[in-house]
Amino acid sequence: MRVIAYARVSTNHQNLDIQQEQIAKFCQFRGYELVKVYTDKASGKNTDRPGFQQMIRDLEHNPLSAEALVIYKLDRVGRSLQDLMNISKYLEEHDIGLISITNNIDTTTKEGRLFFYIMGALAEYERELIMERTKLGLDAARKKGIKFGRHRKTVNIKEARRLIAEGVPKTTICKKFGIGRTTLYKRLKEVEENES
Repeated sequence: MRVIAYARVSTNHQNLDIQQEQIAKFCQFRGYELVKVYTDKASGKNTDRPGFQQMIRDLEHNPLSAEALVIYKLDRVGRSLQDLMNISKYLEEHDIGLISITNNIDTTTKEGRLFFYIMGALAEYERELIMERTKLGLDAARKKGIKFGRHRKTVNIKEARRLIAEGVPKTTICKKFGIGRTTLYKRLKEVEENES
């Protein structure tokens, strides 16, 4: 089987050698042909990493004819369960398996695929529970009279008009009141409409 691999460490000071050695040994033991290793020295908080993005682009058309992606550990490709599910789904759509050495997961087998489907269902269930709890919390807070959203900034319009009449720049006026230009114009317009 032809495979590619991905290795990642969080900082430039860390070394990728251990992961790459373990991946190479694993592939040799299994008789896999390791055709390319993608690497990153970046946080796993998001998937916007150069090596990872290059791997995803390459897998779109799969010029290396890779049948699986080998990683040392699941958290190397994604930090959250949602990231892992998205990556797994992408690989599945492109007929590419996911093999994690230390987690003993292999989606090229039916047991490995079943594990990921169960994990996906649990992730979806957890998301729905969080949404439900959030909605209940917001509803309870509204019943208590708690308001949500930004607080309306108060502007001394009389003072603002006086400063404008004196020729003070609007930027200076906005800084004085700690507001943006849009807020100033909006408040001035509201007062004008009420006066007319």
